[in-house]
Amino acid sequence: MRGGQVRAAAAVALVAGSVAACGGGGEAPAAKGKIVRGETETGMKLEVETFVDPASDPELKKLDAWRSARHYPAVDYHRITADNTKGQMPDRDRTISFAKSADAIATGQGVESRFACDALRYEWLPVNGAGSATYEGLRKQLCPVAPDTPDAIAPGKREVYYLVTDRGFAERGLDRLRIFGPRSAELR
Repeated sequence: MRGGQVRAAAAVALVAGSVAACGGGGEAPAAKGKIVRGETETGMKLEVETFVDPASDPELKKLDAWRSARHYPAVDYHRITADNTKGQMPDRDRTISFAKSADAIATGQGVESRFACDALRYEWLPVNGAGSATYEGLRKQLCPVAPDTPDAIAPGKREVYYLVTDRGFAERGLDRLRIFGPRSAELR
């Protein structure tokens, strides 16, 4: 081989190795996470299952198929069960944050999840009206109440909803971080 060919082959190998080491942006789901629990300041119980495989949940399977078919970037899903069956006050859907500590959240070093419903409503839209009926069906099924509705989970009610986190540079290693709920309280 000539010097230029050797350098070109080495560059290709280096780029391929870098892409493999960084995950390559593929759609492979992250390793299954953990289940943590906590409660909100009103006493509503939260159970959080992180890094849920969409194939294991019929609702997520439909949502992820919609996202994937429209070539929107892959995300990680987190299933929240909000249990206000013994609560005395109404509450609402809550997000979670991943961070090394509560102090890291306060200094902007945490990664906050976002509502899957918001991603569906504002990011994963039908293109040129294609699939509008399916889209409306997903919205009605997964998002009967907007996540920012203040009294969405009434006393005596239990709700399951989904959060997402991106798979970008800032989200590397989320599965190794601690999980925090409302008011930066750690969920265990």
